[in-house]
Amino acid sequence: MIARIFVFLTFVFFACGCSAEKKYYPAGDPNHIASSSDIDAVFESFSDAVSEKNVELFINLANPKGIHLVRKFTSGTLGGRGPELSERIDPKKINAKLQFPIKDQIPYSIRIQFQELPVKSFKAISRQVLAADVETSNFDRWAPYLKESLRGTTESANRAPIILSSANSKYHVYAEAQIIDDILVGGFAVFAMTDGKLQLVALIELL
Repeated sequence: MIARIFVFLTFVFFACGCSAEKKYYPAGDPNHIASSSDIDAVFESFSDAVSEKNVELFINLANPKGIHLVRKFTSGTLGGRGPELSERIDPKKINAKLQFPIKDQIPYSIRIQFQELPVKSFKAISRQVLAADVETSNFDRWAPYLKESLRGTTESANRAPIILSSANSKYHVYAEAQIIDDILVGGFAVFAMTDGKLQLVALIELL
């Protein structure tokens, strides 16, 4: 009888120990690295959300903790463009026009930034390595590194869609941008692995 109790207690302690070692990630495995198919699927959803003005889908793609909005006038203020923008905003504040209202500024329009959407096939879009300097820079300081990443590409000559990915797969960027007289203008949707999911974390508009 005592032997049976000992065996039972040993089993219970062993089972508890195994359960304690299990990792639970409510939003996915944080160590997961997005595959090419994962990335394409997320970009396809982003394409649908923007082209169809699907607010619910857009919110589902975004980091619930906020999206960093950046608007910089790389070509100059032209005498009346107002202040530049760099702020974190709740994705649920987006309106039916797929715009974020900004106090004392014109709305932040996503559809204006990405006029080439929808894209028929993201598999056909060119890929380029994203400059490593972005890893240690705030989103509002990305402009020179984005230009470095795009320099010399065919897409930067005519604002064709292109995907930029960091070497360690931390960031994946959908870009519609052009380099004119060494000035980068265009729109960038920045996705990052957050809580085990590829989520929209920043939108960068260079004018």
